[in-house]
Amino acid sequence: MIGQFVPIILTAGGTLFLSVAIYFGIRYFAYRRSFRLPHQFDFLWIVTSLLFLFLGCFIQPPLEGTISPTLIIWLTFVASLSSFYLLIFVLDQFIVEYFLVSILKVYIPPPLRKVILLFIFLVAVLITVQKVFNINPWAIYAPTSLLSLGVGFAIKDFFQTFFAGVALTRIMRIGDWIEVNGKEGEVSDINWARTVLRTREGDHLFIPNSELQKGSFLSYSYKDRRHRCKIEVGVSYSCPPQKVKRVLVSCAQDVQGVLSNPAPESYQAVYGDFSITYVLNFWVADFLRTKEISGEVLTRIWYAFKREGIEIPFPIRTVHMVQDAPAQVSEITAALIDNIDLFKILTDEERIALLKRLKKETRLKGESIVRQGHDGRSLYMVVQGKLSVKRQKQDGSTVQLGELGPGQFFGELTLLTGEPRSATVQALTDTELLKLDKSDFQEILNQNPALAEKLAEVVTARKTTLSGINESGKGVPAPIEKNDLSRKIRSFFNLD
Repeated sequence: MIGQFVPIILTAGGTLFLSVAIYFGIRYFAYRRSFRLPHQFDFLWIVTSLLFLFLGCFIQPPLEGTISPTLIIWLTFVASLSSFYLLIFVLDQFIVEYFLVSILKVYIPPPLRKVILLFIFLVAVLITVQKVFNINPWAIYAPTSLLSLGVGFAIKDFFQTFFAGVALTRIMRIGDWIEVNGKEGEVSDINWARTVLRTREGDHLFIPNSELQKGSFLSYSYKDRRHRCKIEVGVSYSCPPQKVKRVLVSCAQDVQGVLSNPAPESYQAVYGDFSITYVLNFWVADFLRTKEISGEVLTRIWYAFKREGIEIPFPIRTVHMVQDAPAQVSEITAALIDNIDLFKILTDEERIALLKRLKKETRLKGESIVRQGHDGRSLYMVVQGKLSVKRQKQDGSTVQLGELGPGQFFGELTLLTGEPRSATVQALTDTELLKLDKSDFQEILNQNPALAEKLAEVVTARKTTLSGINESGKGVPAPIEKNDLSRKIRSFFNLD
């Protein structure tokens, strides 16, 4: 009794063993190449394996003849088509998706890729029909001229739309940003009939390929994905143009995503009734981030204008009563000054006077406070936030000197001697600073010129450490004389 089921058991076991072996072989091949096959492959493999398993069992005794021969023929036809489709799918994934697209970086238009796969599958269908049913598929349909004309008119629009989609893929790819009839979006799909755009709001816009082919659209990604952003801002006539343009350019330079080449540029555009309109141009690598980066630049412009005293006038006629600005620092206690060695040598009266002259500044993450080699006449104290200190060597490489936090300071050499900045200091987080200019310190030294000697003594150790970075990036103490530094301070503040 059991012996009669041996053929079925052998057929089923052999089919399952072969199916599992080939399946894991393909999966291992993809795994070794870090290529992820879609889940559609698993579904197709299971369906095809079950069809062949079912067919193999019913052509072996004792199940042979239990179902009609017609059903066997149709099962053979369906199983053959399923296996052909699975084979085409696997070859498409490994040859096209993996080798051509991922490895060789060859762009294949989706409509063209689909029509090639469809053509290969149709050829497989015709071969299967001929082999399984023993008929010539080409002899089934002998159309008359009238019927051919009707079919031609019926599919005319389809082919027109299809070939329009193929033609569009020469100038447009998935991932490109385009604008059509005032609507902009990222190309998420190009199929036989239409192109799909995904807008910034997450909506989808469906456009017939024939409409795109006949009309015009704006591409932000064709050949070069870089995009130039333009910001216009009105500034008071009282502000020097060179200063305004310098501040605008500096606001764009440190923003992440702004390209250094081409470099940001600014120019005057229009003399208006209430203000001068300035334009800031800068380039970004991807159109997708234009609004995000432009927003960050606008934020920095506001803080920079506030810091530099540059006014954005209101479009109304007003009379301003100008008076001396009150001290910007009212909540900073003397503890911040007391913890800085440079100011411990000052008297209580001098420290109170100094405290009133401090100016508060806000710097955003990524913004450079000072740059190596630039001139300056100010010292900065960190109230909150974190800063990085870097120095560029002669070979172009950058050395990380350290980080600064609340209670620390930098720029004392520039404040006291006018020397160019010895390092670049950049904000790692949004940072609050206190700024002390040369003019704020001038009055204290005029009243007490002897402070120059004491200041030189305090600064000498710090000067030795910061100036002793050799080309290997290691700190090497560089000799410096206190008397030399004292003379520089006296000369810079005209104390002699």
